[in-house]
Amino acid sequence: LFDNAAALTFDRAGAKVLGMVSSEKESFTFDSQRLAEGAVETWLSGIEEEMIATLRRQTKVATYTYPKTDRIEWLKAELGMVVNTGAQIWWTFETHDVFDAVRKGDKMGMKNFAAKNHAQLNELIVAIRDPKLTRQATKRINTLVIIDVHARDIIDTFVRDSVLDEREFAWESQLRFYWDREEDDVLIRQ
Repeated sequence: LFDNAAALTFDRAGAKVLGMVSSEKESFTFDSQRLAEGAVETWLSGIEEEMIATLRRQTKVATYTYPKTDRIEWLKAELGMVVNTGAQIWWTFETHDVFDAVRKGDKMGMKNFAAKNHAQLNELIVAIRDPKLTRQATKRINTLVIIDVHARDIIDTFVRDSVLDEREFAWESQLRFYWDREEDDVLIRQ
């Protein structure tokens, strides 16, 4: 978890850790401040616990606000890892939703979802050309373009091959991201 941590943010006295900064210069504030005193291994363990708890909460909040927010504005406001995870959770959810709609008789469900995937990708391509984008937002969009291209290709294959049931191997073989309410955490399945 510390692989991409470039720095910790301290209070003025240097006694409390307030948050973290990544090597990409993305930063976040901890939900709870942690004291930096005593044995280093002890307070760093506390920092790790707080980092996990804060990022879990931020991912959960971002995931639940995704459908209510303009996608481009959403990705500008969130951390890169939160964007990547939240977008994949929603893609998985929407794909399941399409399978359900097809089962209930929506013969155009998968084709309509393919069109939505194409439109979302096109929105990212337009957004990346904005000269006012921050460096972090540009990196987030670039990464999401890669994820969205993969998602689009999967759905296009489903349309081409008439994959219309979530029990088919073509779907079950994909990495699928979920927010599990019982675990209150992200689950990844294949």
